[in-house]
Amino acid sequence: MVEYVKGTPPDRWHWCENCTQYPRYIHQRRSKRPHSDLCDQCKIKEDNENCLTKEQVKIVKTLQ
Repeated sequence: MVEYVKGTPPDRWHWCENCTQYPRYIHQRRSKRPHSDLCDQCKIKEDNENCLTKEQVKIVKTLQ
């Protein structure tokens, strides 16, 4: 399941945990995709099929 998170304002919505801008401290969460204010880096990772969820990041870290 994809979770959309946002750090403190003026942050944007993130959903790829491997995004370099993914917030360390989460201010807001939601399960439904927001219509605006989406992170450009997350969009690019999603388009390139390189967007990792929380579970996938855990697996990658375990394998390292």
